[in-house]
Amino acid sequence: MLRLVVFLAAVFAGTTLFALSAEQLLLFHFDPTRINPEAAGEPRLREIEREGLVLWVADPAPGRPTILYFHGNAGNLANRIARFSAFLDRGLGVIAMAYPGSSGSVGKQNSQTIQEFAEVLYLQVPALVTPGPIILYGESLGTGVALQLAASDAVGESPPVAIVLEAPYTSILDLGRQIYPRLGPYLHWLGDPWVSREWITMQDTPLLVLHGTEDRIIPTQMGRDIFRLSPATDKILHLVAGAGHNNVWQVSAQEVLYRFLQRF
Repeated sequence: MLRLVVFLAAVFAGTTLFALSAEQLLLFHFDPTRINPEAAGEPRLREIEREGLVLWVADPAPGRPTILYFHGNAGNLANRIARFSAFLDRGLGVIAMAYPGSSGSVGKQNSQTIQEFAEVLYLQVPALVTPGPIILYGESLGTGVALQLAASDAVGESPPVAIVLEAPYTSILDLGRQIYPRLGPYLHWLGDPWVSREWITMQDTPLLVLHGTEDRIIPTQMGRDIFRLSPATDKILHLVAGAGHNNVWQVSAQEVLYRFLQRF
């Protein structure tokens, strides 16, 4: 999820340059390739562009919720097509936001801009799909986006009915310091975006946490910590035995996920 080793090259290139572009260098490794949903293999999704932001959208079946999906820090929407198809097969709606720099979206590549886009998007959900319950799904980097959104004013009187977090972290700064402890004194250049350990304490929404037991990018303990810090009485932690960071989407995880989603 993070390639903080890039930090070293940035430091050698100059502190000022690093300070201006730390987030982009360290956090965002998106694939800008724009592939429409039909070309990716899912004609049930439609592509919408709003203010430079690319969205993939599909209505839910009557009475079913919509998944508002925030992806990880690499690849593009086309890489997640199997997931979206699985949601649609089960009658769930989908709204997937491509961050700036991913899948044809444009705009500033920083945490503040991404979060602002997410909050505006939440307010637009009723105009994008058939109105109904919303489930937030965060994948890796997107877990922080989802949790901060859930705690924001944007949700108003229509909060999500559930939250799914796949490989969540406690904060970007916590993660960087744990993976690269020798760089700890310098990582403050990042600020502390997406402090999920704080946002989760504000959520009593039903929660599902999925995490691989062999995740070498975001330690499994961070998923455990997020689960422990959640005040929700309705929460599930599912650890996928033997899974790393990029292969959590296994049969056992899908079975738990679909049972969880079916309740809403």
